[in-house]
Amino acid sequence: MSNNDYSIEVDDLILFFRGVNKDNEEMIVNRLIPHDTYTNEKRRIPEKEIREGWRDSVLADPKVSDKHDQHFYVANLSRLSPPDENRKPAGAHRAPPAPVKFAPGDLVVFPPEDPAACYLVPRAVYEGCQENCRELPANIVPDLEFMVREEGVVLANVPKITPQGCTCIPLSLVGLRSGMLKGPENKGFASKNEHVHQMHKAMSRGHKP
Repeated sequence: MSNNDYSIEVDDLILFFRGVNKDNEEMIVNRLIPHDTYTNEKRRIPEKEIREGWRDSVLADPKVSDKHDQHFYVANLSRLSPPDENRKPAGAHRAPPAPVKFAPGDLVVFPPEDPAACYLVPRAVYEGCQENCRELPANIVPDLEFMVREEGVVLANVPKITPQGCTCIPLSLVGLRSGMLKGPENKGFASKNEHVHQMHKAMSRGHKP
């Protein structure tokens, strides 16, 4: 499957996250984050900055600080098991000299092929469609949206043996408690059906200009 002449690969990441439209309504949008983008050397996190537990967890949402209930996200894709023939060899790494500062919504990614390295993809980068991140139209990812909206999938490895759909790694920040839609007046949901109903509406708003 391709979009704008780009072929989506098995180790590319398709991210679903919360956004707000011009009417201040919550919506769910997606971004394709290619492997080459989330392993960009300029965004590699130095060894001393890697926190305890990151390598042991598939997915975590630590707080940015103890003072605020705001989160960033850590996805350790090396703990998934993509087909060996699709793994890319780990290259030489040069850690950036400056300490890393995390902001709400930032994404830290361990690539599938290298559990020793991790990289920071700031929310400003993927939300603003910078560095080859792009939004995919509904007809490209209907199966992934169904997984996120109806089945509550948070992180999955989706290799396909058929040409339909994307072979990729979908990640839904919406499914994490720290990033779930809150419903009317920021209140919790009364039932799973209410949550699914809100997800439907938010997904639809995400495809409107």
